[in-house]
Amino acid sequence: MPETVHWLTLGQQVRLLAVVAAVSGIPRLLTSDPGTVVWDGQLARMCAILDHATRT
Repeated sequence: MPETVHWLTLGQQVRLLAVVAAVSGIPRLLTSDPGTVVWDGQLARMCAILDHATRT
């Protein structure tokens, strides 16, 4: 992401990083143990991260 540093604010960079981490992490969590992910609330937390990061 070095090329984006000049045109994204620090807050936008952090939000982008959160979205990328959540989007890439959700499939890994679901494939490893889908039942535990849902019942333990991990999926809900990842969705909350996405929701918070995409708000402006």
